[in-house]
Amino acid sequence: MRAREALQAYLNREDLSVNKFASSSQVGQPCLSRFLTGVTKSVTPHIAKALSYAGIHVEKDILRINNGTDNARLLAALARNWDGSDEEAEVLALLIEALGPVLRSVRAGTGGKRK
Repeated sequence: MRAREALQAYLNREDLSVNKFASSSQVGQPCLSRFLTGVTKSVTPHIAKALSYAGIHVEKDILRINNGTDNARLLAALARNWDGSDEEAEVLALLIEALGPVLRSVRAGTGGKRK
């Protein structure tokens, strides 16, 4: 489930307004509103704090998608920029595939050794 949908479901389930949740999670109401309405597309540190408060763990989904990679930089980039949606996962997959020739060129330039 996308992070935005999961947070909205949490608010509905707990019968919480955005204002009340903002107060209890200590995340600003404007920040939460922008995320819930789709203006903010990525999971920012403030949104991650709110999701964590609601028991929504986007990091687990990112780890599942990455098949357990331990590359902290890749995981951090995904956490900052991917909203958890299938649509954005498809765009990210297309971008990675498009970068394939560049990645192969880098490997070839280093004798196939990884840095």
